[in-house]
Amino acid sequence: RVMAPSTHHTMGGLTVDTDRHVLDEKGNVIEGLYAAGEVTGGVHGANRLGGNAVADFVVFGRIAGTQAADYVG
Repeated sequence: RVMAPSTHHTMGGLTVDTDRHVLDEKGNVIEGLYAAGEVTGGVHGANRLGGNAVADFVVFGRIAGTQAADYVG
């Protein structure tokens, strides 16, 4: 069996605030749009240690889900 390095996550993506609102290119909240996990970027800067995404998607996913459930458009 041969082992080789590979990409296992994305670095970059949608910009979000602490409530997981997706922000437009000017930094304004896009109402009713929330994001968490691999689709978001900037949390770890230019690099991250493998395995850290587990805490990210659990914690930030819960925040995004709560915000979306509470959203009244």
